Amino acid sequence: MKLERKIKIYHGLLPLACLYRLGVSIRNWMFDRGILHSQSFPLPVICVGNISVGGTGKTPHTEYLIRLLQNEFQVAVLSRGYKRKSKGFVLATPETDADQIGDEPYQMAHKFPDIYVAVDRDRCHGINQLTDGHTAPGIKVIVLDDAFQHRYVKAGLTILLIDYNRPIHLDRMLPAGRLREPESGKKRADIIIVSKCPAQMSEAEQQALRYDIAPLPCQQLYFTTLAYGKLQPLFSEEPEKKLEEIRNDDHILLVTGIASPAAIISKLSAYTQFVTPSTFPDHHDFDATDMKRIEDAFRKLPEGKRFIITTEKDAARLIAHPLLSETMKPYIYVLPVEVEFLNKEEHLFNQNIIDMLEKIQETAAFLKARMHTHPETAIILGTGLGSLVHEITDKYEINYSEIPNFPVSTVEGHSGKLIFGKLGNKDIMAMQGRFHFYEGYSMKEVTFPVRVMRELGIKTLFVSNAAGGTNPNFEIGDLMIITDHINFFPEHPLRGKNIEYGPRFPDMSEAYSKELIAKALEIAEEKGIKVQQGVYIGTQGPTFETPSEYKMFHILGADAVGMSTVPEVIVANHCGIKVFGVSVITDLGVEGKMSKYHTKRYRRLPMKHSRA
Repeated sequence: MKLERKIKIYHGLLPLACLYRLGVSIRNWMFDRGILHSQSFPLPVICVGNISVGGTGKTPHTEYLIRLLQNEFQVAVLSRGYKRKSKGFVLATPETDADQIGDEPYQMAHKFPDIYVAVDRDRCHGINQLTDGHTAPGIKVIVLDDAFQHRYVKAGLTILLIDYNRPIHLDRMLPAGRLREPESGKKRADIIIVSKCPAQMSEAEQQALRYDIAPLPCQQLYFTTLAYGKLQPLFSEEPEKKLEEIRNDDHILLVTGIASPAAIISKLSAYTQFVTPSTFPDHHDFDATDMKRIEDAFRKLPEGKRFIITTEKDAARLIAHPLLSETMKPYIYVLPVEVEFLNKEEHLFNQNIIDMLEKIQETAAFLKARMHTHPETAIILGTGLGSLVHEITDKYEINYSEIPNFPVSTVEGHSGKLIFGKLGNKDIMAMQGRFHFYEGYSMKEVTFPVRVMRELGIKTLFVSNAAGGTNPNFEIGDLMIITDHINFFPEHPLRGKNIEYGPRFPDMSEAYSKELIAKALEIAEEKGIKVQQGVYIGTQGPTFETPSEYKMFHILGADAVGMSTVPEVIVANHCGIKVFGVSVITDLGVEGKMSKYHTKRYRRLPMKHSRA
């Protein structure tokens, strides 16, 4: 069942809308193809935005996230600061007014004094400022307000808001409608929220909207409504007033400069029939004419039964306005608004947001307290290069069993330690023993250490493994530099809620750093080391491959096959970590060279281990 709703479209402007659509589509295509580049950051970045112009309730939803996160993490909110009179990066202080940072950032800065609130039109520059180690000490997560179209930032989690009253599938591009980009842009969202829904919205109507929005299997869809709080006096010391205290003969002057005041008008009209709207455009900067208009409208209301109600956003512009009449100040009340989830799904939403983030940061905090080095390079010592641990100097170790939330390797020969020390003159972190899908661990558990590495500041990851060769030019004992991989696992490590360290759809066109591969080849030539190059295919295991499977994998384009590496590499790329990979060819599945070496590996190799 499709949901029908009438919205205003300026059909005469559709030709201009087509031109606008073309321009936006070309821009999005350039980002999708990597012609224009997005930047990742070392902190979780949550983007809250919309496809349509204004009126979707971004600020209440941003404030919901602040309330959710601020007790566990040091939060920073970064906004454009629309219509502010300052330029560049500005970090809010108690003395900062709305002219310097804009009305909505001012509102959040004063409601949440324990968080950082900053504005910068260039969001990449703003995030770099916040994360420079001095501007916002202790920052753990950044919430981007109204940045869905700011694709130069590669947000880890993207929340798209759709106004219940103006569904995007019925809308048109600017200037005929209110869409900033085509409806297809919704595919970039991790979470879609239909905002401003009726509090008693039926299940049938929810299902109709689900049908119309058609979220992808990887996207979560929620419905929220706006809940209004107690009226708060803006200037006087009078107590707060419940909406229920409004009498049916009270006269209200409603002053708003927001995109859509209809919901507030409807709410107040339930208590009194005498609601006089004095509406202005969104983010309106009140001038002398506007202030006189407001005062004249107020004076026409009957004394003893009149007062003014405004929004939190408008209050930010009115509170310090030099032309606001002293006569009106005692009568001005602010109506706060908060978000409520329908179907009691706020617990599900909350858990999805913070669960993995909490675990990762708990583990990272434990390790940071025990580390006295600062590595930017990590090595996963698979079976192939396990002996490299003996080359690490000045080392100290932490057993996996001591680390909170860390899995424990069950594979014989995998000792299960994090090792810190120096390799050459570089501080490094090494995993002696990895985790495998075939052990019964989930993909999130298998890749959990990689996400912890990101929290610890790791920028480069070296992965190693022992593998079976499918390339007829390979020999047992060859080293193969991994140039690419094929994911043959039955589960994907990024399935489910997108963790806020990278985009929903990460680019895997260069999963293994070409720069590092070139450097490795240069070193190998210099040292006279024989190396091969090839594609690694990752499979579930734990059985070794049949001859027919070897043949199939070679036809698919694989040069070597193993039971690890691929999930870790995917997550490393998602986290913005550069990867270099190498396989040690321990057996061959090539016709005419077929080896049963792998089936007797436990007896023949000098130390007990599996191909992983």
